[in-house]
Amino acid sequence: MAGLALASASCDGSEPSPTEEELTLKKISKNWALTSAEVDDTDVAEWFAGLKVSYTESKTFTVQNAVPPIWVASGTFELEKSGSSYVIKRSDGVDMTISSLTDTDVTVTLNYTAPVGARKESISGTYSFSFQAQ
Repeated sequence: MAGLALASASCDGSEPSPTEEELTLKKISKNWALTSAEVDDTDVAEWFAGLKVSYTESKTFTVQNAVPPIWVASGTFELEKSGSSYVIKRSDGVDMTISSLTDTDVTVTLNYTAPVGARKESISGTYSFSFQAQ
């Protein structure tokens, strides 16, 4: 009987419900403008002035006013479930945890370790970036 119910549900032309990952991808796939940036609770927004990120449902991203190595100009990404959150796993090896996501705002965090001998502006720590949809 259950098999019959499944067969009729798939034949009625209705789309299956989107997965949580598909919903997250759809929600993040838009243009975002930076509203705040912190490293270990210290405001560093001036380091990332004018930063804008665009994510697409085809899992690519582009960045205006990129600040490598934390924000490279473009690449691809995958979403990976981690506990109750998703991680944006970028093609350049940077992983950003989505700590908050609504239709209009997103906050991502990452732990960054500056390479030995890096310029003094490269600061290791936990970075948090908040964006507003454009």
